[in-house]
Amino acid sequence: MSIWEKEGWFSLNEQGFSWAETMLSLFMLFILFGTLLPVMQQLQQSIHLKKERLIAYETLHEGAKEIHSLNILQGERRVNGVTYSWEMKDELCVSYQTYKQTSETICIE
Repeated sequence: MSIWEKEGWFSLNEQGFSWAETMLSLFMLFILFGTLLPVMQQLQQSIHLKKERLIAYETLHEGAKEIHSLNILQGERRVNGVTYSWEMKDELCVSYQTYKQTSETICIE
């Protein structure tokens, strides 16, 4: 006896769930893990890059303080496994490598 001969595709099985409810639940799981999870990962990556950039600006500030007080023209700072190197030439610049392994340089006058 097929599902169509019983009472239709909307009939309940022994546990009380219909075929339509089961398919709707699977669809909702697919939407959840197919769209929301990638969005959350992209958001997390964006926040991580902004945090690294913030630390680079903090390093610029620390470098400016060392230049003003000690006349040191270059230095390094290591935060969370990332090395931020600063140097004063024409401008005060900090260089670092992001977690994506790309080099970034930020300069101020």
